[in-house]
Formats: sequence, C-alpha cells, structure tokens
Amino acid sequence: MEQNLDVDEIWRALKPWGRYQIRQLSFMWVAILLTALHLLVVVFNGYTPQFQCAEISPTNQNSSINSTYDVTYDECSVTMSYNQSNSSQTTISCPNGYKYNAHDDISSFVTEWGLVCGESIKVDISQFLMILGQGVGGFLFTGLSDKFGRKTVHISSHILLFVLCLITVFIPSFLGFAVLRFFAGMTVEGLLLSSVTLCVETLPMEWRFVAEVTGVVSWTTGIVMLTPLSYIMQTFSWRYLELLLALLSVYSLVENWLFDESLRWLMANGRLGEAEKVVRKAAKMNKLSFDQVIGIVKAKMREMEALDKENGVILVASDSDAVTETYIPKNTEVKKYSMIDILRDRLILINSIVIWFVWVTNSLTYTGLNLITPTLYGNRFVNFFLLGAIEYLSALTEFLLINRIGRKKTLIILMGIAGASLLISTLISSLQGDNSALGYLATFFVLMGKYGITGAFSSVFLFTSELYPTNLSTDTWRGDPVWYSASCAFCPPL
Repeated sequence: MEQNLDVDEIWRALKPWGRYQIRQLSFMWVAILLTALHLLVVVFNGYTPQFQCAEISPTNQNSSINSTYDVTYDECSVTMSYNQSNSSQTTISCPNGYKYNAHDDISSFVTEWGLVCGESIKVDISQFLMILGQGVGGFLFTGLSDKFGRKTVHISSHILLFVLCLITVFIPSFLGFAVLRFFAGMTVEGLLLSSVTLCVETLPMEWRFVAEVTGVVSWTTGIVMLTPLSYIMQTFSWRYLELLLALLSVYSLVENWLFDESLRWLMANGRLGEAEKVVRKAAKMNKLSFDQVIGIVKAKMREMEALDKENGVILVASDSDAVTETYIPKNTEVKKYSMIDILRDRLILINSIVIWFVWVTNSLTYTGLNLITPTLYGNRFVNFFLLGAIEYLSALTEFLLINRIGRKKTLIILMGIAGASLLISTLISSLQGDNSALGYLATFFVLMGKYGITGAFSSVFLFTSELYPTNLSTDTWRGDPVWYSASCAFCPPL
C-alpha cells in the first residue's frame, strides 16, 4: 500500500460508520468514560462533612481542678470554662480527634485520616498532585504517542492506571496516597488524550466533530454514573469505591487484542505493512473488498490531482482495478515535525498561544465547577448529577452548531454563555442570605455555566487536533495539558 494515499479517502471508501469503526470507537468511548470516573471521584472520596471536636473530659486535661465547668465544642478547638472563685478559660485543639455529622453517614479519606482544620491543606495537596500529574502525563505521553503510536500509549496508560488503583485500595498512609495521586494523574491524562486522538483519527474530516461530540457523551455518562455509584457506596469505606473503579479497568490486560493502531498514524510514519493489515481487516468487517477500497481511493485522488491542473481536465478511469494498476504515487517521503516548528512559524505560534489561553480559561472553569459541587445550595448528590447531565445538552448544542457556524463561533458563543451565567450566579449568591429561592436560583445559573463551558471545552479538543499535521497534532498538545494543569492547580485552594 502506497505512502501517499489519503487516509480520509480510505475511511470514506470503507464507509465512515461501518462495523469496524463502531468497534474501534466503542473501546475509546469506554476509556473516556472511565477517565471521568477517576478524575472526579475525589468529589465523593475526598468529601469533608460537617464536624466538630470529639467529646473530652476536662478533668483529664487538668486533674487538679475539681469544679463545675462548661465545655464548648467548635470545629477545630474545645473551650473549657471553670466556675471557680478565680474563673479561668482554656482553649485547646481537639485532643480526641473529631466527630463527624452522623447525618452525612459517609467515609472518605478525609474522615479516615482526619484531614480537617490544620490538616485540611493535605486534601488540596493531593488534588494538586493529581492535576500536576495530568500536566506531566500530557507532556510526556503526547510525545510518546507520536513516536510509539496511539495504541501503545493507550494500553500502557490504562494498565498502569489499573495497577495504581489497586495499590490505592490498600495504601495505609496519606503520604503514599498523595504520591499515587500524582502517578494516577499521569496515566489518566495519557489514557484520555490517546483515546480522544484515536476517536478523531478513526473518521474522515467531515465526521470528526461527531467523534468529538460522542466523546463528550461518553465523558458525561461517566459523570452521571459516578453519582449513583457514590450514593450507594457512601456508607462503605472510600476504598471500596476505589476498588470498583479499578475492577472496571481489568479488561486493559487484554486490550492489545481488542482494537487496532490508528491508521492515520501508521500511514504518517511509513508503517505501510501494518496499515494494509488494518485496512484489510476493516474492509472485511465492513463487508467490502480491499482492492475495491484502494481502487476507489486512488480514483478519487486522481480526480483531485486532475482538478489541480491548469487546464482543469479530469481524467478518471471507469474501472477501479485499472486505476489501481496505472496509478503511480509521486511522493513517499515521511515528513517529521517537532515543537520547534511551532516556534518557527509565526502563524502557528499565534494560533497556539490563543489555543493555550483558551485551554487555561476553559479548564480552570470546568474543573472548578466540578470541585465546588458539594458547596452548592441543595443536595450534593443531586447537584453533581445535574451538573453531569447538563453536559448531554452541551453535546447536543455542539453537534448542532459546530459544523453549521464553525468551530470558532461555537466556542465564542458557549464561552459567552458560561461567563454570563457564572457572573449572574455570583451576584445572586452574594445577595442570597437565608433565602432558599435565591440559593436554588444561583445553583441554576451554575448549571447554565456548566452547560456553556462543557461545550466550549469540547470544541477546544477538536480545534486543537485540526490545527496541526498528524505528526505534530499530539505533540502540540504537550502545551495544552501544561496550561491545563497550571490553571487547574489553582482550583483546590480557591
């Protein structure tokens, strides 16, 4: 099979939504769903319920005092007032630990390790390490994906994530947990980016937006699934929920035999023998002939070459087999690119800077909205579910707009909706007081903000993949996860 065959034309000849493509995409959709579970489970596993100091006996604190006393329990301290002739008051930190609100009836790593008051910063540190890991993983795995293939990165990331989750289930200390969070962030990002790239590269250009939208649907389904799973398991240790997520990835051990490498990557890197095997397999599954597919592709390419001629004459053979024999490829050189090419080309550099800035604003907003769910007015499970379900509407909006008005206009409109809605929600929250109606109204506008930012964030993924050639497309994503992590790192402390 020749080097310069147009990959989009191959996918068109194979029928874009054939059985092979559906099978290939299905594994990517499942992987995207799992990444949503792993990234956002911290909302429940790291939940901080209402708490106060556990009960103490004041005489144990000062046995020489035998008097009437009053004890006031606060979140992080206990105040003891002694009614003696010389009355005194003593304030100490919680000597017997903490008592959590029985109404919440939950077990998180916060309650297990007592990560409240002065220790609460550790919760933010664990989330920061997860996000930092995403940035490092995005920078590392995008380069590895271009060099060794999307499939290799996908499977290795998935297996590592499976192993890390199993270790997390049994980790005895917070320090070990925090370290594992960093490496889990790396593997999740590698799995997510390789899955999105494989989705986009499995369909011709005119169908890529559908691949992106279905990716959003898969991600959203993961968020929606997380709510009932967390609700059902809220009375158990957070480790059981972590174990469940690990078991959902057990199939990664046999994933090498379940899907194929990206055809576009194989062609771009001159691995024509493997590419031909993929096309033959796809043709067989889609009930087509390999020779027929290649014949259609070459006929179409001859037609496009003829259109480029000055005289505009189109010369196309009627017999596709004859075209297969007479067509001679003109260029079989594999062009390699690197990040340096971004810096050399002024237009690409400007586009990259704009895209990176959009990644910062979108990722900061999107991640922040997911993490603040427990603080919104109303039930935290219902709020998280609604903030996830609203993304289905975002996917539908993106599907309807992105090909009609273009990527840029869709991005601007959805970011505008997000910004306006969140501004209104902030103003309402500042005036809320004890008014429950205003509380629910503020939550509604947060939902609208999530609707807008989800569609905008999804559009950025598609926009990024289409700005650069194949050998540079994922390499340019190195900058995107870095900006993503830099912006999201502010989310926990904020």
